[in-house]
Amino acid sequence: MTKKMRKAGLGAWLTALVAALVCPSVGQEAKAGEPMPTRGARLSSPGRSAASEDTAESLSLNPANLANMPSWELRWTGIGCHDAPQRVGCGHAFSAATPLLLGLSTGLRVDYLQTPWTVGFPYSGRDMTWVTWGLGYKLSDALSLGFSVQHSYSGNPYLNDLTGLSASFTVRPIDRLSFAAIAHDFNGPSTAPLGDRQQPVLDANYVLAAALRPTGRRELELGFELRYLAGSQLADSDQWIPRATLGVDVPYVGRLRGDVEVAHLPYDARRGVVGTAGLEIALGPATLGGGVLFGNGLGSTDSLGEFGTASIAGYRTPGIQIGQRAVSIRLESTPGPRTHIALLRKLWRIADDPSISGVALILRAEPATSYAHAEELADAVRVLRARKKKVLCSWEDNGAKSLYVCANADRTVVNPAGGLRYSGLKTQYLYIKGLLDNLGIRADMLRVSEHKSAPEMFTNEHSSDTAGRDHADLLRQYEAVFNRNVALGRKMTDARVRAETLKGPYVAAEAREANFVDGYAFDDELDRVMSEMLGGRTSLREYEEPKKVPETFGPRDKVGLLLVDGDMVDGRSETIPLLDSKLVGSYTIADSIAALKNDPTVKSVVLRIETGGGSSMSADVMWRELELLAKKKPLIVSMGSSAASGGYYIATPARTIYALPLTVTGSIGIFYGKADVSELLKKLGINVEVYKTTPRADAESFFRPFTEDERRVLAIKVQQFYDKFLERVAAGRHMTKAEVDLVGQGRVWTGQQALGHKLVDKMGGLREALAEARALGNLPYDAPLRTLPAPDASLFERALKLAGIGRSQMMTLEGLPVQVRDIARALAPMVVYKGDIPMARMEYVPVEGEGKDEEGD
Repeated sequence: MTKKMRKAGLGAWLTALVAALVCPSVGQEAKAGEPMPTRGARLSSPGRSAASEDTAESLSLNPANLANMPSWELRWTGIGCHDAPQRVGCGHAFSAATPLLLGLSTGLRVDYLQTPWTVGFPYSGRDMTWVTWGLGYKLSDALSLGFSVQHSYSGNPYLNDLTGLSASFTVRPIDRLSFAAIAHDFNGPSTAPLGDRQQPVLDANYVLAAALRPTGRRELELGFELRYLAGSQLADSDQWIPRATLGVDVPYVGRLRGDVEVAHLPYDARRGVVGTAGLEIALGPATLGGGVLFGNGLGSTDSLGEFGTASIAGYRTPGIQIGQRAVSIRLESTPGPRTHIALLRKLWRIADDPSISGVALILRAEPATSYAHAEELADAVRVLRARKKKVLCSWEDNGAKSLYVCANADRTVVNPAGGLRYSGLKTQYLYIKGLLDNLGIRADMLRVSEHKSAPEMFTNEHSSDTAGRDHADLLRQYEAVFNRNVALGRKMTDARVRAETLKGPYVAAEAREANFVDGYAFDDELDRVMSEMLGGRTSLREYEEPKKVPETFGPRDKVGLLLVDGDMVDGRSETIPLLDSKLVGSYTIADSIAALKNDPTVKSVVLRIETGGGSSMSADVMWRELELLAKKKPLIVSMGSSAASGGYYIATPARTIYALPLTVTGSIGIFYGKADVSELLKKLGINVEVYKTTPRADAESFFRPFTEDERRVLAIKVQQFYDKFLERVAAGRHMTKAEVDLVGQGRVWTGQQALGHKLVDKMGGLREALAEARALGNLPYDAPLRTLPAPDASLFERALKLAGIGRSQMMTLEGLPVQVRDIARALAPMVVYKGDIPMARMEYVPVEGEGKDEEGD
């Protein structure tokens, strides 16, 4: 190819590339007496470090870094060196790379290279093509391995039909440092005659590289490399080539890149310098850049060259923000505790995304299982609006929790044929003593006081006076917070909210007249509504979290998130799918706490409590492990729907306890009991004979009631367990036992009340708890989470999934009438717990305002 063709445009280069692949022998005739090029080099990578480059460019630089790519990428790089006689590594490269699965990534690259052409070499101008295939494997966040194979095609017989093998590894021990070692063409050497010597054409060469991000983020990066050229037999060859790189993010533009290399000049006794400087502009998933090459290593003191890059990828790089978009999140089932957290985190990410200007919450079920969860979602909506996002709510015929959340939105629309199923709040307490009497079963219970009302459903036909007053007070607290939130969001007075509530439930027109919604819209009209809100035409797209180029190296420091969700039991966690009941086991939680405590990357821990308690022994086992954790790392508690009884017990070692206004907490108390089925057995004609060595040997038996002596002794033991409970709370809350007892005795409080009683420290949800945990752990705002324990699936559920039956197809309580469902859930403890263990458990207290509630995971 002639010099004129080398200075032609991209089209000529592409044509030459095809020609080189199809017919690599095409080229000019040799010119006698010309020396040959030094090596079969690949295209250079201006401004990019072998230790940090995680793009398709790593196919040439360091194949181990393929494993760190966040998504697929197509990339072009072009370098023009003009008439630089000693400069190699100029031409064009086209790369494609993608992650696969199980930590594997792969890529393919074609380099079309020009060899030096003004030095009088035989076959001068016969350029070469390299085809490279690479594979990367990510063993962990800190270690990756890579391998590549390259083959050459050229009209120059010295450079044709070469095969090189390369291998590498990258180690990233912390977020600021990356180290790499690469063996290029380790299967060499390959040489060609030059006079009475052999000139290396494909020789092994080795690179040691390091990259430093002083701030811990990619905004500033310094790279250092040292290349060793093996096998050179030229006397004037220096086998060590140092190189330095620099990368600096330019906010809202892209990235400045540069490098300086002390070049190897094979025909000169002195060393030369080759440098590059350029700017890469990022436009979301695309980048476009260019710059210059300079230095006497190009062949003369006044030589210059230029380079260009362009890419399109499945991930985004910080740079220019192009346009705005609107996204939607659709809920067709009510999130359970884990999916609720996932939904919150999704909304927080949207709030941080400058490319999103509008969010539509399309609610086809209630958005929360409790008003505490609804408050966290309402808070997320307020955060979105504070970040200048427009928030649209849409529902069909939802209930009170949808109203609670959407009152905080910019606009709420309802299906024209729908409405609002809300006419006030209610709680329901089931009492089954009559049923048990008819069956011949007697619940024999002991408790610390009448405030500990959980046993009453088995022993009473209705609530005691004390329990009734407690229940009414709890509901009043709920109503006050509910009305205040709706009033503030809908710009109404509390009195008007209450007055309008008396008119419910509502059809769509009535809901609008009551000022609980703003208008009507079908699904296909939501684009129009959002366009009106944004003041310009837009189209809603289901939100998918964009993949981004990693900000840091290697494993990042984290916040541990420990989720205690379900009835607390001794032993291991499990799920009872037919009852839709989750049991959180003391051993499972203890193992999770130990894992977080011993993980050096976890700097602080948030304990998320979603339980009304259970076995007092399981609570104490968890408490002990949490106490040990709190001595080593900051421990923050976030109370969700309920953190009562045993759930409150385990909160006491924390440095700070956050509760939501409508979290159900407290219930500091113990009860103990069993079911006496002796009368039932008599009705069935069954007689039980017991032989024993002591009078109390069968005290826990279901086949007889407690004796008066046993009741006296058990009352003492209940008090002992209660004293231990008071002791734990007093130590954790820096109170006296007497002070704790005044707000204990089994009394249930809302989070707002608990704050006044010093049982919690601050009002707030998971967002505030994570913020404090990150601050105490000296972590950035976007520090990742390590969530434990892993989601549990029962053997029954696993078997059904293997048979192709998903959770939504399983026979669960959600398919039953709500009354039957509540009875089954209320009775679940009688199935789960043995009759011989003391209980630190709150009764099942659903607070409802009507509406579809189909809970997910």
